[in-house]
Amino acid sequence: MNGDAMLKIDAVLEEIENYVAGASRMPLVDRVMIKDDDLFHLMDKLRQELPREVSDAMEVCRRRDEIIGAARTESEQIIAKANTEAEDIIEKAKRFAQKTVDEHALVAQANEQARNIVEEANAKAKEMTQEAEAQAKQLKEAAESETAQMKADVERYANQLFDHVLANMNTAMAAIQNHAGGIINAMENIHNDVGSAMQAMQQAKEQIHAANSRS
Repeated sequence: MNGDAMLKIDAVLEEIENYVAGASRMPLVDRVMIKDDDLFHLMDKLRQELPREVSDAMEVCRRRDEIIGAARTESEQIIAKANTEAEDIIEKAKRFAQKTVDEHALVAQANEQARNIVEEANAKAKEMTQEAEAQAKQLKEAAESETAQMKADVERYANQLFDHVLANMNTAMAAIQNHAGGIINAMENIHNDVGSAMQAMQQAKEQIHAANSRS
């Protein structure tokens, strides 16, 4: 509001005051008598001198309830929209959190299952290794026992064969000494016995070699 406008307003207000002060007073009561037309004229004059911003302010005062109501309605709409958006954000956050928790639970479950599978596989592999080692040990012991038995059998067979050959040779020698005429027959028997002995010794040698190869 500029200075000229204020001076004009002050002048009009002073004129109103002078008009009221110079009005006739009613006897016995503390009142004055003024003409409505004169007062309305001064009020219109004052209203004309008021700047536009004052008029706008007065209009705002007159429309205060309407403006307050509109502002309240708009604020309620803004609050409701904000609440809706906030609830939507909260709901999305809850779903995301639940999804994250579920994913973490699935990952943890998968890791636990993987650990169990690895542990079971290791245990099974260890068990199979122990069983294979035990079977290998048993087979080795059985092979060693069988080889030892075969060696013993071969040695026993060779000893029996040698004893038989020796006995035949002794018998042949005795026959040669007692019966000179049976020399030829005795020699043939000796030849046959020696041949059998050589063949048996060769078989024994082959069996001993085979037994040694297995061990």
